[in-house]
Amino acid sequence: MSSEIVVVNFYALRDPEGFDRALRVLVPRVRLQGHAGLRSYRFFGAGPKERRLVAIYDGPSAWVGHHDMIMAWPEMAALRASARLARTDLYGPITPPMQAWIDRMGLSGKLRHQGESIGGFRR
Repeated sequence: MSSEIVVVNFYALRDPEGFDRALRVLVPRVRLQGHAGLRSYRFFGAGPKERRLVAIYDGPSAWVGHHDMIMAWPEMAALRASARLARTDLYGPITPPMQAWIDRMGLSGKLRHQGESIGGFRR
């Protein structure tokens, strides 16, 4: 069907103000300088100690390219310093390059693969 990937990251906040400050700088940079295959990048507040990111990628190469690009950015370092990634739900295919990236970052225990698209549409 589609190789589109939807990711929901769940962050447990150590420093809520620091996290919100970091994302106010990170989001505009991702929008202007980020990977062209990143279609949507939206953060949500889920109470005083939790935030969520919902991101939509064109496909596996966009997912890998986005992470390769932003992980070295100081804005991302500030975000990671202020929160712990508690869980990631991934909807869509996981390719060998994606799995290698997941393994390299030690995220296997936090990732829940929710399967690949079997039907539906997005406008």
